[in-house]
This record gives sequence, structure tokens and C-alpha cells, in this order.
Amino acid sequence: MDHNAPLIAGLTSIVLVLVQQNAGGIQSVDPDWIVGGGSTSRVSRSIEDVHVVEGTRSRFKRAQALIRTLPPSEAMARLAEFFIGSPYLAMSLDQLGREQLRLDLTQFDCMLFVEQLLAMVSADSFVDFADRTRSLRYRNGEIGYCTRQHYFHDWVGSAQAQGVIESAPVWSAQATRNLPLNFMSSHRDRYPALQAPGLFDCIRAREQGRRIEQHYLPLASLEAALPSLQSGDIFAVATRVNGLDVSHMGVLVREGSRLDAIHAAPGRGVMRSRSFVRYLSSVPDAIGAVIVRPQMVQ
Repeated sequence: MDHNAPLIAGLTSIVLVLVQQNAGGIQSVDPDWIVGGGSTSRVSRSIEDVHVVEGTRSRFKRAQALIRTLPPSEAMARLAEFFIGSPYLAMSLDQLGREQLRLDLTQFDCMLFVEQLLAMVSADSFVDFADRTRSLRYRNGEIGYCTRQHYFHDWVGSAQAQGVIESAPVWSAQATRNLPLNFMSSHRDRYPALQAPGLFDCIRAREQGRRIEQHYLPLASLEAALPSLQSGDIFAVATRVNGLDVSHMGVLVREGSRLDAIHAAPGRGVMRSRSFVRYLSSVPDAIGAVIVRPQMVQ
């Protein structure tokens, strides 16, 4: 599993740094990505900004049929189970050359798995799904490498501002730490895109002197917090790796008294890890988990 794959660069660029895995080839674009009725996409200024992998629209329809009438948390859990067995694709957002809005429900890395599920939960059409994915993935919805939400902390903040994740949840035995977010600019050689001076300067400027406050559940406190966690909650692995906030993410699913983790893992694809506490304890450099909860868009 991608225990050490840092959750930055859209959770794709850094995966190749710590987990050596060859990315699969890009499938063809679905030419009929806009859902009927002559709908005009709000996703981008032109269709050239969008790349839809073949099979994505049909999987969207099948998945959406499973979650009609379900509240957000239940819908997230149902979708996570639906996609179990889907293959893993590392660095998926960096396969196209220039930045485009990539939509792919056929293969995932850990971040895009959760991101697209969250977009589906509140979408009422494929066009709406694409638009919500864009809003989650990019700062102010502006498609670009430097405007991509490269860190989980920023991604969550954006999702909270959009009303799709609850604001500032507080869990029993929660801890707080202050840490820098500068892994990308500190490891330029590990990011092909950052070999371009303009992109590197942009990322370095955003990370210069930046520190954040992170709220997380320490490993030792997880057992006590389990009763307050529920199916559909999003987890991210808080890590001690310098310059990073988290290293992996997925969806929690409850089965009776047991809480499991469903996530996209290198070499395994989307899988279910039995017992979240046992799984998290096995992750190298993990110090705990950040937990956030989906909610209905207000």
C-alpha cells in the first residue's frame, strides 16, 4: 500500500517519489461526456480543458443510481464499496502534459478516489460532477498546476468553504500540531513539472515560510474515538515526514462494531483494510489520523 506516498501534488506527483510504480497508459477520451439535453458545461472555458477517460461516464451513471436519496456519509460509504477492485494509477493528474481537468472513475490514486467520490455525492448530473471536481481540485476553480490543491490541508479548507465537508469537527482526545508545508519546493528534483522555472517559482512562493495548524487523532487515542466515527467519514494519515501534513487518505466504512478503511493502494487498487486502527498502526511514519465528515451542500 502507498503508506509513504505523500498526499500532495494533487496526491499524485509525490506518489512516485516514495512509491516506485509505473503509471498506466491513458485511455481514450469519452466524446460524449456532457449529459444530454444540449447542456452547456460550467466546468471550463473550453472543452479542451477537460479530459474524460473512457468508461467514466458509464460508471458515474451506475454509481449515482446506488446513492439516490442517501445522505452524504452513507453515500460516500456506498460509493467506496462500489469501486473496490478498481486498479491503481500513480501520478494520474500528470499524464497529460499541460494541465487539464482529468475525470477518471476507472482507476485511482488515493486522493482522486476520495475527491471524485465526494464530488459525486452532491452532483445531480455528470456535468455537475465535473464542475464539483474542478472546484475541489483547483484553487478558485482555476485549472493549472500551481492552482491545484497540492496539500490535504488546503483541499479540506476548500471543501469546507464549499459546504461539502463539515467545518472544524472536534473529536475526543484530538491533538494539535504546528508544521511547515514545503515538501514540494524542498524536493524540486522529484517533480518533473517543477523543472519548469515558472512553476517552481510559483510553488516556492506559495510555500515560503508557510506553517499550518493541524488537528488530528493520535494513534494512542484512536480506540477511544472510534464510537464517534461513522461510515463515510474521510480519513487522512497524519505523518511525521518533514514538510508534509498527511501521506494517504481514504473512506471509513463501519461493519457492526468494526470500522474499516477503503482506499486506493499501489499494487492493490481500491481495497478494504479490515480494522482502521490496525491498518493505521501499520503505516510507516504515521502519527495519527485527520478525520473529516461529508455533509449536504447548503
